[in-house]
Amino acid sequence: MACDHGRTDGSRLPWNTGGLYGGWGGHAFHGTEPGSERTPVVFVHGNQRDACDWAPHAEFFLQRSYLGDELWAVSFRDGSPSHPEMATTLEDFVHRVCEHAGADSVSLVAHSLGVTGVRWWMSEYDRYEMVDSFVGLAGANHGTVLTKWADEAGMRDGTYKMSTFLRADYDRIEGHPLARLNEDETPGDVDYYTIRGTDDPLFWGCHDSPVLEGATNLVLETDHDGVRTERRALEHCYEWVADEHPYDLQNQVGLPDADEETAD
Repeated sequence: MACDHGRTDGSRLPWNTGGLYGGWGGHAFHGTEPGSERTPVVFVHGNQRDACDWAPHAEFFLQRSYLGDELWAVSFRDGSPSHPEMATTLEDFVHRVCEHAGADSVSLVAHSLGVTGVRWWMSEYDRYEMVDSFVGLAGANHGTVLTKWADEAGMRDGTYKMSTFLRADYDRIEGHPLARLNEDETPGDVDYYTIRGTDDPLFWGCHDSPVLEGATNLVLETDHDGVRTERRALEHCYEWVADEHPYDLQNQVGLPDADEETAD
C-alpha cells in the first residue's frame, strides 16, 4: 500500500526519533485509552517497504481489544537497510516502545528482509530476554540463490545492499555472518514462528530458506507478499502473539462472512 508519510517521519510516534527512522504506534495515534495489558507487538517491514504495510494488522488487532500502546511499526530510514542499520534502529525503537508501554518485552512480526534484520538485532545486542514471540514471514533465513547471483555480479548497493549477507552458499564462506547467526537458529526463551509461501519467487531453488530449526514452521499456498497480507496469515500472526484464537466471542469478534473470506 502507498504511504503518505516519509520514511523518517516521526509524527506518528510519541517520542522524537531525531530523523533516524519513522513509524507509528501508541494510544494517541490509534485513538485508544493509554496503557498496556498485553505484550506490545512491533511490526518490521521488508525491502523497500515501510510501516504502512502493517495498517491492516493494527486494525485487526484493535478489533480484538488490543490497545494503542500495544501496537507499533517501524520504518527504516533506508528502504533497503543493511543488517547493522536495522539492528541499530531496532535497538532504539524496541527500548522506546518498552519505556512508553511500561513493558519488559515485546513480540515482533517481521516480513522479508526484516526477518533477518530482527534476528541480527537479537543476536548482536543479545536481546533475547526482551522478546516474547517472533514471527518471521518469508524471511531469507538461509539466504537465496538470487542474492548470491547478485553478489557475484557486484550488485551490492541500493536494493541489493543485503546481497552479500543473504547468499545461499553462506555456509561455505569462512566467517560469514549468516553462518554465525544460524549456529543456533532459535536461541533464547523466545517462541519462534515462520510462514513461507509456496509461490514465492524470491526462494527459487531454496524453498526452505525461511524455515528455522526449532520453530513452528507453516507453509501457505500464496506468494511473497501473501504471507503478510492474506487473512489466514494475519490470523496465524494474531494467534501466535496474542496466544488466543482470533475469533473469540469474549472480544465480540466472530468468524468472517463467507463472502469476506472469498475476497481475501
